[in-house]
Amino acid sequence: MFHPDEVIFAPTGQCNLSCLHCGVSRPSATLPAAAAIAFLEECGTGGIEKVGFSGGEPFLEPDFLCEVSQAAVGLGMLFDRLMTNAVWFKDEAGLKAILGRLFEAGFDGKFGVSVDSWHEQDIDKLLLFIASVFEIWGRRDCVDILSVRAPDEGAALEKLASIARRFSGELILEKGEPAMICDNGFEARLATGEDIPEALSIDVYRFPCSAPAHAGSWKAEAWFVDDFCEGPGNVLYVHPNGAVAACCGFANENPSLLLGRIGIDGLSAMMANAASNPQVVACYQTGLGKTRTLLEAAGTVFPGKTDDQCFFCDWLCAKSLIGKG
Repeated sequence: MFHPDEVIFAPTGQCNLSCLHCGVSRPSATLPAAAAIAFLEECGTGGIEKVGFSGGEPFLEPDFLCEVSQAAVGLGMLFDRLMTNAVWFKDEAGLKAILGRLFEAGFDGKFGVSVDSWHEQDIDKLLLFIASVFEIWGRRDCVDILSVRAPDEGAALEKLASIARRFSGELILEKGEPAMICDNGFEARLATGEDIPEALSIDVYRFPCSAPAHAGSWKAEAWFVDDFCEGPGNVLYVHPNGAVAACCGFANENPSLLLGRIGIDGLSAMMANAASNPQVVACYQTGLGKTRTLLEAAGTVFPGKTDDQCFFCDWLCAKSLIGKG
């Protein structure tokens, strides 16, 4: 069932980078902080406990981040990730000024930094951002790295190795995949249950590069396995124009995944819309895998197989195979 425990705000769709893999549209709309806070208050009373930020590049709207973070603290809500490419700033003084304001506003979640071959970041700016976060928050376990796989994995591994070298740590691989950047011996210390915020601990999460519906992604040997969207999870994703989606993946701009608009539709109305929305029910209740078998039984022929359920969801939306009604 769709049971969101987090609201993610995208204050802007604008970004300082133009990464080839990114399918996010770049609307001119900017989400007003006052409207976001009003919705946040409703979410808090409605049992939603966590707040996150995405985009676009959310740091292009620092006032929004600070105002909404301060409101979240007042409501007693928890912070999840603030997603960033980490190279949005012009100079060190400007970077530290904005990070300082965000710290004073009470944000104590993780910084989800995109590091892979797709993001052509200036490595010096990337390292400066991470170092500044560590300095201002006074701990070295408040950064996660989210990394999208690409054909050129060597470039991504070199970026991760550069981060490890800069902070005198090591890059840990698990089954050939980067999994963590940490101090030597950190895992042994962690096993004791000790809280060691001064220790370097950057988790690395790896994701496939999902193709948009129009590009096609039908060459897998086996179908995806249903997880009912537990990863990335049950969320309300607020777009810069105020539209709220039941999805934080790249398919969330499809009209069939939208539940309403803040300032117009209340949370209870959005949840009622979710319960009666066939696409949302397919994702979170029926399962997209079972939905596929039902569509096949009804005569739908798919171009091939895909192991990417986000692509499959986007494709279903684009083809209007599960329409509202």
